[in-house]
Amino acid sequence: MKNQKQLASMLDDLAVTGRLQDVALFTVEGRSDRIRKIRQVLSTLDTGVYLLGAGPYSQAIVPLRSDEIIIGRLATPLEPILDKPVDVFVNDAVGLLPREVSRVHCAVYRREGIERHDYWLIDRGSTCGTYLNGERLDQPSSDSEQELIRASRPLAHSDVISLGPAKINTFLFADLRG
Repeated sequence: MKNQKQLASMLDDLAVTGRLQDVALFTVEGRSDRIRKIRQVLSTLDTGVYLLGAGPYSQAIVPLRSDEIIIGRLATPLEPILDKPVDVFVNDAVGLLPREVSRVHCAVYRREGIERHDYWLIDRGSTCGTYLNGERLDQPSSDSEQELIRASRPLAHSDVISLGPAKINTFLFADLRG
């Protein structure tokens, strides 16, 4: 049986090889082919509002059909399980440890607007910050309604949400309601 040092080394080698192979496949395909495939997927979406995951650990199409969507990550083996709901999991535990995404990182929520629902983004106490179009959001200092409104930012079609400053785990806000 291999010891922990050998297993750790093998796991790291496999992780590095997998990431390099992924980048190689990504670049071989070519931008025009990737855009064509993305357009094909987008053409199948119903009218609605979506988060489109663009980062290597956040690839997903998340329809925003409830009043609030919590974005975060699963616990690592070194962390206790949280008793909090998370709707969208980002697998940012590189090397089995988190890099930039907090367990409960941020939320997208909707409020009834004048003509239709409006969508807002709020940081939920993340360690590395939530960014909207490159600007870091403030964290609310309390759970009062006024403070939550102050710390929230409205979302508009094609806004970029980044979980952490490195822009590794990103989402594009897509309002396809016409």
